[in-house]
Amino acid sequence: MRNTLICTVGTSLFGNLKNTQEETFKQAFEEKNWQKLTLLLLERENTDRICGAEINSIARICEKKFLSSLEKLIFLVSDTEDGKKTGEILKLYYSNSRNKLHFKNVICRELQGLRDDDVKSFKQQGLKSLVREISTEAEKFSSEQIAINATGGYKAQISFAGMIGQALGIPVYYLFERFSEVIELPPQPVALDLAFWLNNYPLFEYLETEQIIAKSEIKDILAETMSELEIKKLLDGDYIKSLIDEEYIDEITHVTLSAMGVLFNKRSRLEFAKQETTLLSLIPQDNTEPQKKQINLRDDHGKDKLQAFAEEICGSPYVKKIINSLPFNNKRTNPIRRTKPNGIIEFVLTWTDQGLGLCIQSTGRNLAETNTIAIHLKDKYSK
Repeated sequence: MRNTLICTVGTSLFGNLKNTQEETFKQAFEEKNWQKLTLLLLERENTDRICGAEINSIARICEKKFLSSLEKLIFLVSDTEDGKKTGEILKLYYSNSRNKLHFKNVICRELQGLRDDDVKSFKQQGLKSLVREISTEAEKFSSEQIAINATGGYKAQISFAGMIGQALGIPVYYLFERFSEVIELPPQPVALDLAFWLNNYPLFEYLETEQIIAKSEIKDILAETMSELEIKKLLDGDYIKSLIDEEYIDEITHVTLSAMGVLFNKRSRLEFAKQETTLLSLIPQDNTEPQKKQINLRDDHGKDKLQAFAEEICGSPYVKKIINSLPFNNKRTNPIRRTKPNGIIEFVLTWTDQGLGLCIQSTGRNLAETNTIAIHLKDKYSK
């Protein structure tokens, strides 16, 4: 049942209202009376040009019955004053019970950095915000419940929204200005190499969490599992270059996930969730009774605070033993601090204010298996 529509938003509605010669609309606009403007818009056909691209396209989408019910409508507005005001009017319009296309839940979300007066912000923040907002919905609900209306907004935003939808298995609709009906955008290939993601999972999660870090820090992270030659080959490769952006800050090279990198990470995580059971079935288990598994904790690392969790996580058949405890580090936001090809997982209790953790010996036989277990433990035992 497809009942949620995510809409990219431009300013065609706001522009139409700003430039109209119709006295009633003009007066309400000059008074910034959005409630009155909403009522005036409701008196017009929702396919009328003055209503703008978003209202016109939503009308055509509903006309084609692409949605089974009108449960949730999410407007993704630009980081501009006109964008925010447009979103405000659209929210009033679709929340009004007089609207024959009344949605039960209408939400407006501002995409930080999505503005046309700052190219750097648009690229480094705006498009990433777009990926994260749509991916968040895809993670919370099935892709079968969601559709994307990519009619409104900047051309790059529209194009990227289409790519996001197709990467995440969500249908994307678009209304050409001179056409009277919406079309579903044709699929575009977006490469997904799940093995590459699994082998480099801590790196992608670290970049997603920290946003931007010095390139030397990446090399330190990779040095845990790769030789210097392997690191150079990875960072110089075309594949990783399409997923990260480099930026010079104080004469130091810094790295951040590109918008495509954020999409790759989100899509890989969703694909992993679909294949998790199959992937775990290929990894050996330790059938030792949980209470008999060895637990070694240092007294000066808060042993009493870690003991209960250590016993709990030993209930996993993919945990062999607890090698040691990890010292205080309350800056961690991702439970998985480090993994190694020999099955070692460093797991931090990030939901506490102590920043303590465990060094776990898992049943992983290589980095891909160890990272698969790490993600599984994170999802199951993080609180």
